[in-house]
Amino acid sequence: MPEDQWDLIGQTIIVYLLFPNTVLLMAQDHLQTWHLFPAGDGVDETQIYVSLYTPEPALTDSARRHWNNNFDLTMATVEEQDFPVSDGIQRGFYSGAQDDIIFGRNEPALQHYHRALKSALATPVQTGELR
Repeated sequence: MPEDQWDLIGQTIIVYLLFPNTVLLMAQDHLQTWHLFPAGDGVDETQIYVSLYTPEPALTDSARRHWNNNFDLTMATVEEQDFPVSDGIQRGFYSGAQDDIIFGRNEPALQHYHRALKSALATPVQTGELR
C-alpha cells in the first residue's frame, strides 16, 4: 500500500509521556489520560486518575454502553493483568535475588521516563530559577 494511504491512527495506539506524571494515550476513536501521584508511605505506592475522552458526547444509550464498556475493559485489563504483574515484579525487586535488572526492555518509554525523572531529581533548582 502506498505510504499516503497508511492509516497510522487506525492501526496503532500512540502513547505520550508528559513529564512528570501524565500519560496521554491516543487510540483509534478516543483519548485517555492517566495522571499518577505518589501515595502512601512507600516509593512503590501510587494513586492514579484515569479519564476517557470521546470524540462526541454519548447522548444515546448505545453510545453510553459503548464508552462504559470501553472504559470497563481498560480498567479490567489494568487491574487484572498489568497491576498483578507489576506487583510480582516489585516483589522480585525487593527480594534481592537478582544482581542486574533490564528495566523496560520491551517498552523503551519506561526507560526514557526513568532517565528523565532521575535527571530532574539530580539537578538542584536555585530559588527563582525557571526551567
